[in-house]
Amino acid sequence: MSVINNALSELAKGHSQRSEPVVKAHIQPIKQRKVFPWVVGSFTLSLAVGGWTLSAQSPLEKEQVSRSETPSPVPQKVLSPTSKPSVSTDTIYTADPTNLTTEKKRAVTSLSTTPSRISQSRTYKITQVEKPIQHTPAQSGEMVIHQVELTPVQLAEKAQQRASKALDNNNLEQALDEYQLSLRYEPSNIEVRKKLSALYYGRGDVRRAVEILNKGIQIDKESAVLRLSLAKLLIKENQNDAALTALVHVPTNASVDYISLRAVLAQKSNHDDIALNSYQSLVSLDPDSGRWWLGLGIQQERALNLPSAEEAYQQALSKLGLSSQSQQFIRDRLALIRKLEDRSDAN
Repeated sequence: MSVINNALSELAKGHSQRSEPVVKAHIQPIKQRKVFPWVVGSFTLSLAVGGWTLSAQSPLEKEQVSRSETPSPVPQKVLSPTSKPSVSTDTIYTADPTNLTTEKKRAVTSLSTTPSRISQSRTYKITQVEKPIQHTPAQSGEMVIHQVELTPVQLAEKAQQRASKALDNNNLEQALDEYQLSLRYEPSNIEVRKKLSALYYGRGDVRRAVEILNKGIQIDKESAVLRLSLAKLLIKENQNDAALTALVHVPTNASVDYISLRAVLAQKSNHDDIALNSYQSLVSLDPDSGRWWLGLGIQQERALNLPSAEEAYQQALSKLGLSSQSQQFIRDRLALIRKLEDRSDAN
């Protein structure tokens, strides 16, 4: 320890001998910046941030703030003008959970009644209307497609309309296809069957035209219209016997035209029984026509029933609808019947 002490004392003596006089240092003063512009800028920035924070709140939040209970005042810290402003991260508004459901319903109602409030706050539109949109009905601009199942009759009518348009455009092939389609949907449609048969006949396909009418008669045996149409078609083809075959059956709703054609064909083909039956029906349906009485007299004369034939001829002369030649023919037949009756009386 003594050695160390001696060394230290030697160092102290040497330092004291070389010490130089203390000289006063000259330091240039630091220029101070003006504080007032910073204070004014900080205060202006604080006002701008506070105004932006208040304007960001939605009208609904402002209404809720006014209706909610007033919170207890919190002492505010007085900021120094020179302190740096900072944006608070605390919650600006916390809704009362008990009134949350009521306020949501009120918000949905306000949306449906006043659309202008939607444009005032985008946050309000996104958060409050997300679920109610799922339950709103379809808007007027939307397209709603309903699938309707048509009945066979309706499908047949659609095909007939297309066939008529095709005929107007002179498109015979399309018209034939559409009428055939209509018959598939409604085979019992007599008018469509007649039109289709007439189209085939007009094109020169007689066999197909006859087949279409025959098929309709098989479906409805009591159809006097189809039978009459078939008979007229066969008469045009000089097939009287075949035409009479179509008219042998007398439907319950047979018209005078039907029975008269049946009687004429039977009389020409020498089917006297069918002709006699037909004229008897005609004089019952239309007793004022002289033609039917004339036909009945001829058939009774062929059956050698002279008294009935004479009576029928007499009725024919008293009725209308006979030409002068037919009247002369009746007088000749009456004269001949009287001669025959006189001979039979003489014998």
